[in-house]
Amino acid sequence: MDELLKLVKQCLSIVETATLKDAELQMLIQAGIADLNRQGIVASVGTTDNLVQSAIVMFVKANFGNVDIKEKELAQRTYSLLCANLGLSEDYKVVDNNAWCKLQITIHYFANW
Repeated sequence: MDELLKLVKQCLSIVETATLKDAELQMLIQAGIADLNRQGIVASVGTTDNLVQSAIVMFVKANFGNVDIKEKELAQRTYSLLCANLGLSEDYKVVDNNAWCKLQITIHYFANW
């Protein structure tokens, strides 16, 4: 978390030694990770992948503080584009090993309905 927090502070132009907003930033980092995971994109606190880190930073920028609304909107659009692109890549998606089995069960269920 420390490296990701350091990166987020740097991207928000917050001095690394300032700690007043750390709790809010950590909450937003966790929320960004949870949102990526909700979308089926592999993300964690210790990630070193630049694309995933960029998505987390954009999530934080879109939701942090009272900055210019246009900057927040740009960060939100950038986050959405990153999520869409990450979601299309097999390298970043959570693999469901039971997907074929679930499909077969669904087909069987509806075939016998």
